[in-house]
Amino acid sequence: MGKKYIVGDTGAGYAGKMLSMAAKKFGLKCKIFMGAKDIKRQKPNCDAMKKNGAEIIPVYSGSQTLVDAVSECMRYWVSNCDNTHMCVGSTVGPNIFVKICGWSTAQISRELKVQLKSQFKKIPNKIKLINCVGGGSSAYGFWSEFIDYNKKQIELIGVEAGGPEKSKLHAAPLSRNAKIGILHGAASYLCQNNEGQINDTESISAGLDYPGVSPIHCFLKDTKRARYTNATDEEALDAHVMVTKYENLNPSLEPSHAFAEAIKIAPKLSKDTIIIVNSCGDAKKDRDILKERLGKK
Repeated sequence: MGKKYIVGDTGAGYAGKMLSMAAKKFGLKCKIFMGAKDIKRQKPNCDAMKKNGAEIIPVYSGSQTLVDAVSECMRYWVSNCDNTHMCVGSTVGPNIFVKICGWSTAQISRELKVQLKSQFKKIPNKIKLINCVGGGSSAYGFWSEFIDYNKKQIELIGVEAGGPEKSKLHAAPLSRNAKIGILHGAASYLCQNNEGQINDTESISAGLDYPGVSPIHCFLKDTKRARYTNATDEEALDAHVMVTKYENLNPSLEPSHAFAEAIKIAPKLSKDTIIIVNSCGDAKKDRDILKERLGKK
């Protein structure tokens, strides 16, 4: 197509980092739109993007988080689409971008299927697949190969950001019974006020701090194929502490929300139930937040 530029959005910094690597590989000039608040709290991933030659465009409008980064990225692309590709960082936005992202992340569940058959010689009879949900890309990718299974065999559990315990703000439209609204060219459950304006959100996790969610997850909720809940900032921090203490893992704050749900439900389950949590991020990017909240180095 002859286009020499590519733009993308990012919250936690992972989508931006991967896009910057791809752009470097294929010789494309890359701009990453990122909320000013997220740039401060996700510095390690920002450093990686810059190392790959990407230009980070700070977004100062609105809440200065992911929702504003997506908006500004789309505005830029619409004005420069003759010479610029856009890569949406999650399964959100217009239909084609949801499909592209979902097709890509589905590799997670394809690999999981191989590992399950290797470990158990078959797909076990009782599985809980638990994933954090912001925009919903990693959760869809984690579940994709298993959606058509009977939910009595494989339950899909999405965990949204419940926000601070003492705050009314959150990023949990699916589990807090939000109404359908329009955001970034798609209809989905949405944190909004009575006039349909987007509400502010709050989460310790930059990757989950988004007022909407993928239309795919809205469909999975409406058809009762997936169950959605949420974990507070404090529950995610407690889960991070427990997992790093007992497992050889260092989950970022996004999957720590999913681990919180696993810790909560595990004592109630039968011994033959298999719980699988997608640890979809490393805590290196959250080092400054963890140092502030937990005194971690």
